Amino acid sequence: MPVTWMGNTYVIQHSNGQCIIALKSRMSEALPFNELYVKGIPRNYGPEELVPIFSNAGVVHTIRLLMDFGQHNRGFAYVSYVDPGHIDRALVTLHGMQISVTQRLEVSKSRNSRSLQLCNLQNHRTAAIISQTIAHITRIREFRCKMIRIGETNDVTIIFKSHHDYIHAYTKLNRVRHIFGPTCCIKTY
Repeated sequence: MPVTWMGNTYVIQHSNGQCIIALKSRMSEALPFNELYVKGIPRNYGPEELVPIFSNAGVVHTIRLLMDFGQHNRGFAYVSYVDPGHIDRALVTLHGMQISVTQRLEVSKSRNSRSLQLCNLQNHRTAAIISQTIAHITRIREFRCKMIRIGETNDVTIIFKSHHDYIHAYTKLNRVRHIFGPTCCIKTY
């Protein structure tokens, strides 16, 4: 059931242990790169309570509320705004805000990594082969690779569409990194 606040309609989707609350008019857009990490959310709060709270800093683009198996929120969320300038406003406005008798919000910038680097790859692989191998191992199709030659080896920077894809790929690739060469390592940043 959609939530309407201040003339904006937010649609709700459940996906991969998350309740995603997104501005309907911006649904087709990619998730903004800058997100806030918010913890201290009461477990009984849902979209109807969170949209008005987070809207205190500006028009919310997306709220990714993490859920447990019982479909209760886990007490934290990632929030992005239509205007990236509202991130700083939200840090000031929302951090320390008391939203229940016993709970205050803790707000910080999300690390939200989307890039990792495979280092010391053997030279006999091309960027196309590396991309195909990564897609096959991770089952992720949307990412960009940039290869840099360093002496006798290559480094490949991989940029994923979402933080979730980044985590999934890191886990899968770290287990089999040896297929890229005996000295291959993975760097995150």
